[in-house]
Amino acid sequence: MEYNSKLNCLFEKWIKESKKNNEWQSEEQTAFTKDGILEKNDPVDVEDLWYNSRKRILFLLKDQPTEWSDDVRLWLKDDESQDDKESLARKRNNRELKSRFIQNIANLFWGLYTIDNPNDCDYSKAQESFEDVKRCFNTIPFALVESKKQGGGTSITPAKLKKYLERYKTFLRNELDILSPNMIVCTHGYIYGFVIDYYNEKYPDSPLRTLEGHNSIRIHPESKTLIFCSYHPSALRFSYETVYMGVMDHYRAFLKSEYFHHFKSWYD
Repeated sequence: MEYNSKLNCLFEKWIKESKKNNEWQSEEQTAFTKDGILEKNDPVDVEDLWYNSRKRILFLLKDQPTEWSDDVRLWLKDDESQDDKESLARKRNNRELKSRFIQNIANLFWGLYTIDNPNDCDYSKAQESFEDVKRCFNTIPFALVESKKQGGGTSITPAKLKKYLERYKTFLRNELDILSPNMIVCTHGYIYGFVIDYYNEKYPDSPLRTLEGHNSIRIHPESKTLIFCSYHPSALRFSYETVYMGVMDHYRAFLKSEYFHHFKSWYD
C-alpha cells in the first residue's frame, strides 16, 4: 500500500523533469497535476479500500483544462482549513454529480463496478439507479490520472498528447505500476494505444485478447485486467447515454465471452 507516499515520490521526480523541459510556471503557481485515488469526504481509508477492492478502476484522462493545476485526489474531500467558499462549493457539486464530466465518470464507475449481468448493461439501469450511482461514487475508491500533468486549455491536440505520452512514458507507466488497476478506462485513442503497448511490453509472453467486433476493449486474463477506449467524459457532443454505452457495450460483450471465467473472483 502507501500509494500516496509512493506517488508523491514519483511526482517529485516528474516535476524535476517538467522543469528541465521548461514546462513549469513558477514556485507560487503549480503547473503540475497530482492525481491518483480520490479521497472521500467521509473518514475512510481509501488506500486500504483500494488495496482490498475486487475491482480497481482507473480513468486515464488527457490533461486538466486550466493553466494551473491542483491535486485531483482532493476533488471530493473538504478541507475547512484550506478550502475557500468557492472550492468547498465546487467539491460539493462534484459529490452531487453536477458537471457533465463528473456525472459521466460516476455513471461509468458504477456500471463497471456493480454490474455482473450482461442484461443489466443498458443505460436505463444507470438512470434508474441515480442515487446508488452517487453513493458508489462517494464511498468506493477509484482513481483519476492525467496523462499530461501540465495544465492546458479546454482542448489538447492529438499531436501534443502524443508528444507528452512519449516524453513522460516512464513516469506514467510507473504511476500505473504503483496503482496497479485492473480496469483502465482510456479517454483517447492515443491513450488506449499507450496502455496496450505498456501491457504488451510488461507481459511479452501473455498477449492481450480481443473480441470480434469490439476493438475498444482489450482483455488480459493473466493479470485479470480490462482496458477500454472511451469517449472523453467532458465531450459536449456526446450524450450521457452515448458515453456510457461507448464502454458498457464492450463490457457486456466481455461478460458474455469465454474470457469471463478468468475473472469470476470479481463477481463471486
